[in-house]
Amino acid sequence: MNLAEPAPEVEAATADAAVAPESVYNDNEYLVAPAPDVSSESLDVETYKVAPAVMVDDPRRFAPNDKLNEPYRNPELDVPVEKLRTGSTGITFESQAGISRGIQMTCTRQCLPFLYDERDFVSYGEISRYIVLKDTFCFVYGEQTDPNPLYIVPIDSLNAVVEDPKKPHKRSITVSPMANTNLQGDTLETVLLLDVRGSLAYQFTFDTTDDEDVSKRFVEAVGLANSIGKANDKGTEKTEP
Repeated sequence: MNLAEPAPEVEAATADAAVAPESVYNDNEYLVAPAPDVSSESLDVETYKVAPAVMVDDPRRFAPNDKLNEPYRNPELDVPVEKLRTGSTGITFESQAGISRGIQMTCTRQCLPFLYDERDFVSYGEISRYIVLKDTFCFVYGEQTDPNPLYIVPIDSLNAVVEDPKKPHKRSITVSPMANTNLQGDTLETVLLLDVRGSLAYQFTFDTTDDEDVSKRFVEAVGLANSIGKANDKGTEKTEP
């Protein structure tokens, strides 16, 4: 067997110290001259004064000054909650509620339903509004202290039904679902407003923590609005020639 010869022994590596360049010992060439005096007294600069701006024309001459000076709203035309309470007929119901129109059946949702979850959901606080029922209308406010409602919903032709959370309407949405489930919270109760064809028009979700009968009272108020609407229709038919 042919084996390679062992490596020869070598001495420990040594190196000479680096010689410092001459510039290190003679640092005068690195000295920086002091900055010159540039104070305002030493500068011979001519100063200029700018004349004040002169208005060439009145920019508001062609503006609609009458409309600009008008208040952005007339308080006499406001419809706050207090005004509804003190009206001739009063109100039949008022409460905080979460309002939604349910799932909007778009073309994509109808043709490709597998792209969506089994149930849509939303938080109660996101859709929370203050509602007031008066005669045959539901006034929806952002807050109880708002000067005017966000919108008004006619309810005289809608039927109120308490939704079974275990068998929800196919177009309703789940409000504030509990963890690991698609059921709404135990303290929430949803009332569906259905039209004459049984389609979902609106859903109202109430927090029953402080008032267990709030949903029941809402259903009764909607039923009263239906009665008022039918009475108004009969009155209209009698007055027609």
